[in-house]
Amino acid sequence: MTHNYLADVLVGNPNVEIVGTLKTDPTWSKPKVIGSKFRSKSMTMLASITSVSIDGKIKLIRLPVRITSSKFVKLIPGEKFRITGVAFPTPERRVAALIATRGDFIKLAEANFLQRLSAKIRDAFRKTAQSVGGASGALIPGLVIGDTSLESQGFVTDMRRVGLSHLTAVSGANFAIIAAFLLWLSQWIFKKVRSRLILTSAVLIGFIFLVRPSPSVLRASVMSAVILIAKSRGVKADSVPSLGLAISSLILMDPFQAIDPGFALSVAATAGILVLAPKIQSYISDRFGHEKFAEVMAIPLSATIMCTPVILAISGLFSLVSIPANILAEPVVAPITIVGFIAAIISPLVPGLSHLLLVIIKPLAQIIVWISNFASDLPVLLLPKSYLGAAIAVGVIALIKLRKWLALGISGCAVLIIILLPGQWPGKYWQVANCNVGQGDGLVINLGDSSAIVIDVGPDSKLIDGCLKDLGITKIPLLVLSHFHADHVHGLDGALAGRRVSNIWVTNYGEPKSERDTALLLIGNIPSHVASVGERFDFQSAKGAVSISVLWPGKTIEEFAAIPGDGSSINNSSIALLITVGSLRIFSAGDLEPPAQEAMMAGSKIGAVDIYKVSHHGSSYQYPPLMSELQPRVALISVGLGNSYGHPAATTVAALAALGTIVMRTDQDGAISVDGALKIRTKRDDWWNISWG
Repeated sequence: MTHNYLADVLVGNPNVEIVGTLKTDPTWSKPKVIGSKFRSKSMTMLASITSVSIDGKIKLIRLPVRITSSKFVKLIPGEKFRITGVAFPTPERRVAALIATRGDFIKLAEANFLQRLSAKIRDAFRKTAQSVGGASGALIPGLVIGDTSLESQGFVTDMRRVGLSHLTAVSGANFAIIAAFLLWLSQWIFKKVRSRLILTSAVLIGFIFLVRPSPSVLRASVMSAVILIAKSRGVKADSVPSLGLAISSLILMDPFQAIDPGFALSVAATAGILVLAPKIQSYISDRFGHEKFAEVMAIPLSATIMCTPVILAISGLFSLVSIPANILAEPVVAPITIVGFIAAIISPLVPGLSHLLLVIIKPLAQIIVWISNFASDLPVLLLPKSYLGAAIAVGVIALIKLRKWLALGISGCAVLIIILLPGQWPGKYWQVANCNVGQGDGLVINLGDSSAIVIDVGPDSKLIDGCLKDLGITKIPLLVLSHFHADHVHGLDGALAGRRVSNIWVTNYGEPKSERDTALLLIGNIPSHVASVGERFDFQSAKGAVSISVLWPGKTIEEFAAIPGDGSSINNSSIALLITVGSLRIFSAGDLEPPAQEAMMAGSKIGAVDIYKVSHHGSSYQYPPLMSELQPRVALISVGLGNSYGHPAATTVAALAALGTIVMRTDQDGAISVDGALKIRTKRDDWWNISWG
């Protein structure tokens, strides 16, 4: 009711003034490409608003919202503020609206003492860790207090891929380590167990404020409280009922926890450690006769087994190195957590000593960094991102429980079949591949010997890098950036990563300036060339003779009537190429629009082609005579699923189909590969599609 009311209040009111209380730390969101434009990073945070003012009329209302700001926000959780912004609907379930702010935040009231103290400790600890430097220094705040703000996005992705990301999500393990350390330390101060438990409880309450009350922290704190109370009363604590109480209490307080993936993973890992670990430890100990080895093996094994169905349902990724990676990392987690906790507490008072403690544990954190860097280069099993993947995992786990050797045998055979199965994307004889880079372009033409011509690199460096890895491309003799719109060039660093690029062609039109400057900075000393009509290059490759003809643009910039959209002048500067590899003819023209397509045809004879990378993501802005002259046998449309532009247009798809063209599109077919005989393979997220990646 209140959510609907807020929507009714805000409709038609672009400027609203809100008063609210901050609930989470402001954090920088990841920069992203929206359409053809690059949107720089912004600060994002959750808040609870208490009033909305529109045209001077104040409405009292209590609602959760997400707030974004392009400016740095110097506020801490618990502080009351006033800000003006624009409200938008949002698919995020736990908030009523997204508010994009304008101007500066005005602080109206301070946070409470514990919130101010924890913010001061976090800030000082972050600065100390930053002074230590390196990926290992950035990792320590994440391991100790869950602060990942210093970690690079690439490192975060690697940790997630390897199955180590849980280490930087403060959970029951952190509470257990700190509680055990405090109970051990306090025995030298207090003789009574009750006094030790009271001290430990008080510190853990402060720890909750320090690490912020995330779902896993709340679950761990409630469970720890139940166990500590039971011990103080002399009652034998039972961890499973404690976990049940924690789950029930938190869902009753905040029903949105029930659909939070982090909460589900946290509960699954804890349940695995409580239920499975003792049995696994006993089994390994009986078999190998080494109790400590059994304990080290049991914890990551049990947690991984229980978390696997959830991980598969969410991401479809299963890392075969997750268990050994966790086993190798586990011995260093406890000392980093304990020493790091001490360093965090004293960082505002004695920063020099805090820095020294972090220098001491930095080599231990470096071990985790090494594990992550090495293991992230190994392939992971890609299963369907659906409940079927989870069902497969549950079935295997159940089979292991009933018939472990049969289950292991079946799983081993399945892995071998996946590895050796012919017909996996892109296929042994692929010639042209259209990478699935979302709403953007990324075309790859195989030259053999792990080399290829790449035309555009899409909006996301990870997507183009992953596609080129799937294709086995390590050398790029020619990389073409058709024009400087972000959906064609923003993934450049991904294409360059670990590959030898010999030449880069760019357009003569240097707009948008920010994207052009970023691209030129990444290009650096790689030889670059401004392509222009009339140029032709011929050479031999492992796939046969290669001929590249530049059909557009001219040496001077031409002006055409603007078409509604995101930059006709920029689109019409796109490089158009006719490429022949062996007997295969390929045509690509970036986002060229009808006036430029017509001008290009007037100056060049193209003729029929085998493969046409359809211009401008298959939009309705096409010049029909061009399609008629091309007579493509296969048309590739590179387009994002559910994009807001309506790409591809039904009229464009119908016009191509009327020519007898096979139309393939990445939003429906995923990544597409075509061989010399025009046999097509796709890489989709179908229920049956299981592969390595």
